[in-house]
Amino acid sequence: MKTNKQIILFLTFMLLIILSLTVYHTVKANQEESLLFVYLDPGHGGFDGGATSIDKSICEKDINLKVCFYLKNYLEKTNIVVKMTRNKDVALSKSKKEDIHKRVELINKSNCDIYLTIHANAYPSSSVRGFQTFYSSNKQQNEYLAKTIQTSLQMLDKENKRLPKIITGKYVLDNTTKIGCLVEIGFLTNEIDLQKLTDDTYLEKMAFQIYLGILNYIEESRQI
Repeated sequence: MKTNKQIILFLTFMLLIILSLTVYHTVKANQEESLLFVYLDPGHGGFDGGATSIDKSICEKDINLKVCFYLKNYLEKTNIVVKMTRNKDVALSKSKKEDIHKRVELINKSNCDIYLTIHANAYPSSSVRGFQTFYSSNKQQNEYLAKTIQTSLQMLDKENKRLPKIITGKYVLDNTTKIGCLVEIGFLTNEIDLQKLTDDTYLEKMAFQIYLGILNYIEESRQI
């Protein structure tokens, strides 16, 4: 019985690899005709550390940046143009309000096809965990992008039952004029998530799943 289960898991894994490679090569072929431009926004930076672990030793700003660098690397290998609102541990202004306004300004003034803002979360209850995508209702495509990324991320944790969710009151999502979404990659206040988010191997896997979600969004958008 155990052997049968292992065989099924192995075959499922191989099928996912084949599907991923199919999407990759299809999108890569399409990119030869038309480059796409993705803007990545690693949340916080500099004086603004963002969410922290319970003992305050880990800040989300560093984790966000790592994920974006991994993601940038994957995207550029597919001939996709990538820009980042920051590429080191800096804030974009002297205040949090001005910083977030600057991020929106950079994205809106660009000709990017999509943007992603990457964050890690925190919550008073340490039992709360899991990644989740959020989007604004100001563009219909936002929901579809959030869904394709969330679906891809589910491969990292089948027990994560979170779904893409509309959210309001987030300045970046509310004020950008481009297609995009927020990716909350986990909770620094949860022991399980914290262990994963401080593991570079896991962060690279997460970036790869986000990347596959973007490829699926691009490919299926071409067919609409």
